Amino acid sequence: MLVLHDITDLRRADQIRRDFVANVSHELRTPLTAIRGYVEALLDDRSDPEDNRKFLDVIARHSARMERLVSDLLRLARLDARQEALDLAPCDLQQLFNTVVGDVAQTAEARRQRISTAVDPEACRITADPAKLHDVLRNLVENAVHYSPDAATIRLEATRDNGAVHITVSDSGPGIPPDDLSRVFERFYRVDKSRSRPGGTGLGLAIVKHLVELHGGEASAENRPDGGARFVITLPDQPVVV
Repeated sequence: MLVLHDITDLRRADQIRRDFVANVSHELRTPLTAIRGYVEALLDDRSDPEDNRKFLDVIARHSARMERLVSDLLRLARLDARQEALDLAPCDLQQLFNTVVGDVAQTAEARRQRISTAVDPEACRITADPAKLHDVLRNLVENAVHYSPDAATIRLEATRDNGAVHITVSDSGPGIPPDDLSRVFERFYRVDKSRSRPGGTGLGLAIVKHLVELHGGEASAENRPDGGARFVITLPDQPVVV
């Protein structure tokens, strides 16, 4: 008797695993190589004290990058293992929007960008995990700030419809090729260099998707008719914990 098995899913899972390991290795190798080079320069007795200060600044920056990467990897592992629980509470979306805008204000102001917020009165209150929803919004707004040109306007909006709250973050960047829209929430997925955020870990949107789904919601991305990308978060009025 001949038994046939469809191994397509197994091959795809194996490819995803190998790609993931390769991406992690690449993301860690770059800062580690830089740190090693600057440490060797510091150990050189002929090094200049003024240069040493610059070397230490670079080492600190790359160390922080690795710390962010490891932190995001650990969080994704917890989310995959369903080890993060929701701490539900009433949330004021306008207040949460204001907090997130304040978080990224310095970066946006340095590029003369404006972040506008608009919350439908019917969508102002929602039951969610405030800390996790803050992480979702901050990730999305940071992306919008980095991918939009100088003097651009980033829009953060919330509406309520059919028993759900819809939060949108719109940027004025290069947009996303249609074939890549379904993959932007994958770990380490890069559309192209223009959508590769400096200082990012490549895991932010994957974390966004996990946190939204933890609330029983959905995360999606689309292109705006007048240019740029729009990320849409849909959350039920009462979270359906999954």
